[in-house]
Amino acid sequence: MTGFAPSFTITPRMQRQLVAIDRCVGFLEAVDLDADWRHDLRASARLQDAVSSLQIEGSSLTIERAFRLVTEPPARELGEAEREFVNYLAAFDAIDGLRGAKAHAVSHRDLLNLHGIIVQEARGGFTNAGRFRDDEVVVGDRDGDAVVVHHRPPPAEQVRDHIQALLGWLERVKTHPTPARLARGADDPWVHPVIVAGITQHRLVWIHPFLDGNGRTARMFTTMLLYQRGYDFKYLFDLSTYYNRDRDRYYAALRSADAADEYTPWLEYFLGGFALQLFAIKARAVKLSRGVAQEAAGEEE
Repeated sequence: MTGFAPSFTITPRMQRQLVAIDRCVGFLEAVDLDADWRHDLRASARLQDAVSSLQIEGSSLTIERAFRLVTEPPARELGEAEREFVNYLAAFDAIDGLRGAKAHAVSHRDLLNLHGIIVQEARGGFTNAGRFRDDEVVVGDRDGDAVVVHHRPPPAEQVRDHIQALLGWLERVKTHPTPARLARGADDPWVHPVIVAGITQHRLVWIHPFLDGNGRTARMFTTMLLYQRGYDFKYLFDLSTYYNRDRDRYYAALRSADAADEYTPWLEYFLGGFALQLFAIKARAVKLSRGVAQEAAGEEE
């Protein structure tokens, strides 16, 4: 199997989106937030992200119920939706250790460990937690007794090779070559971390490496990559709420890359949602900041 080499074009719209994202990064690095406020904002963002990621896949869990689970854990055994939520928060804790760890070469073990946490004792986890699928699957919607197929992932025997090809690409595009290598005419394979995150999220959904939990795992793995490459936004961002507001558009954007084998339309959607989420974070941080970053905030307007 050949290596993974995604096709995409950085359009003027994407350039504007990346500039806006990087300006928000600079602001959030400079802003001075009270420690208690920062803790509350982080907890709120993670709660919202977890609930939205689960609702995308049909969970009935509400924000109110999730909040009660965090503040008043029930003495009884958790229901499936509740277990999925608790697992998702545990996955956030698991990826915290990779914050800024750019030297770490992400491996299939990282992916399998995340999947195992996310589906433990929940959908897809009773027999297949942390294991690549060994059966064929289709991605589609049920229409009465029939299934409308949107995507046929690669055969099970190809899953590991596709994952390894993706991981190899992640390493190749992680850093710039040294100045000496560039002076000798070497190509610069570096890709912006947010573009890397968008491509990886789609590719994992396309490979569909697990029998269940693929969307949840892909979104969390995307967050892990952002943390690793210095885009943790003080843990204040929420990647899933934008998708959850219009799930049909989210799935349509993912399928656009399936159909064309080209990532530009999906990336415009992904970057646009990412930028909107960061604007919302910035607005909240401005209101709560102690004034240190007010000037930086004004310069971006």
